[in-house]
Amino acid sequence: MSQLLAPASRPHPSRPTAVRPRLTVVPPLRAPAPKAPFVLLVGALLTAGLGGLLFLHTAIAEDSFRLHDLTTRSAVLTDREQALEQEIAALAAPQRLAARAKTLGMVRSENPAFIRTSDGRILGKPKAGVAPPPKPKPTTTATTAPGAKATPGAKVTPTPTPTKVRR
Repeated sequence: MSQLLAPASRPHPSRPTAVRPRLTVVPPLRAPAPKAPFVLLVGALLTAGLGGLLFLHTAIAEDSFRLHDLTTRSAVLTDREQALEQEIAALAAPQRLAARAKTLGMVRSENPAFIRTSDGRILGKPKAGVAPPPKPKPTTTATTAPGAKATPGAKVTPTPTPTKVRR
């Protein structure tokens, strides 16, 4: 048995012997770290964070109000645009244009001509429109009773003219 224990008690020739470092007791810290700067730093960070959140919330609310105002304005302008388009469509109706042209003294041509835009050729034989003869304007002769004087500003009634009725 002594032979069995002997190799274990001897250091192995291929393994170097390691020297353990000596442990020593470290002296305690003399003063603890001050807490005031840390508390001030945390307080400043919290205050800055809350201020930033308040600023963002205010900016978002302002943008929300601006968006609402612009949406309302856009709806009003869209309604106005549609009303103007309807008015333009009503004014551009063929019947309306013909009535307006008639009031301006324009006459319809019985034989219009057309210009083909691709080659500039005139299609048809144009004839000038003929205006109807002007209607006679009614005369404003007043009839007064014999011996009566006409007063300025008095209402003048035209005398009726007899007409023949044809059947």
